[in-house]
Amino acid sequence: MINEQTSWYRHTGFRVTASLVLLLICFSLVDFSELLDVLVNIDPWYFLLALALNAVGTVFIKAWIAHISTRASGLALGFGNLVRINLVARFYTIVLPRGASAAVRWHYYKKGGSGHAAAALLVFENLVSIWTLFLSSAVLLMFEYNQGGIGAEILLPISWFGLVVITVILLPFLHKKSASLFQSLAQPFVKDHGWMSGVISKLIDAIASYQALSKTRVSVIFFASLLGYVFFVLSAWILANGMEIGIGLAAIAWVRSITLIVALVPITIAGIGLRESMLITLLSGYGISASAAFAYAIASFAMQVVLGIVGGLLAAWGMLKKNNEQSVTGSDGSST
Repeated sequence: MINEQTSWYRHTGFRVTASLVLLLICFSLVDFSELLDVLVNIDPWYFLLALALNAVGTVFIKAWIAHISTRASGLALGFGNLVRINLVARFYTIVLPRGASAAVRWHYYKKGGSGHAAAALLVFENLVSIWTLFLSSAVLLMFEYNQGGIGAEILLPISWFGLVVITVILLPFLHKKSASLFQSLAQPFVKDHGWMSGVISKLIDAIASYQALSKTRVSVIFFASLLGYVFFVLSAWILANGMEIGIGLAAIAWVRSITLIVALVPITIAGIGLRESMLITLLSGYGISASAAFAYAIASFAMQVVLGIVGGLLAAWGMLKKNNEQSVTGSDGSST
């Protein structure tokens, strides 16, 4: 137990340090007078509209996807409850490492059934989200190849490779023969009792849970994921316009996709530092200054903080309600 705690502190310390180092590098590239000027002049109506679209795409539509998937995962979770879980998870995403925030989401999911089913739902929805990001970046980079600079040239083949890999991983969820083949190939790794064994075992269990999904339901899930991405991109583009950052819709779409994918790499806290450095690097290909790109990163993160605050209030209200119910039960029990 002590060794696990020490390992957790060590990994968290490394991620905090990595975030700070990357932020310091970003700060060294920024003209603070220009940064403040861009932030102060954000159109509040554009920001609010971007926030609303972001909430639709990343909270409500994501809850819809999870709601569609719950029959396969065996969880009894209503749409309203899934919206609340998404908002609460947003709160933990901005204050905890991504692994911890995923654990929080799993904790809320398993209240609708079993821990195994909750893990299956978590794995599936994350894979679909990542697949959508790779698909959009791969397709859009083909159109932005000549405008995006050296970054677009490097990332185009990487995006297609990532799309192929995620598609191969997703295929067993959707095709029974592929699932059987995957299980056969994975057996040697499962027998090895290392950390990879646990990961593959969970993936096999998650795959088995989703064989009950019909083709129609699968099609709706992928359509919903793409629709959520459209709302997310519109939000990002409207925010850029509200900050008078001159960038086209297709450009902001692939840049935000790549930024989100890179931010998933578990080397910083909540993607802080990775997100800012990637936006500065990729937007520079369109002639946007480091100060404006960093201001855009701050405004984007501010939207996540607003949604996280809503989630934090919901979490606090839930705990308060639970404590009140326990106190009432305790007083009733003591009086009998």
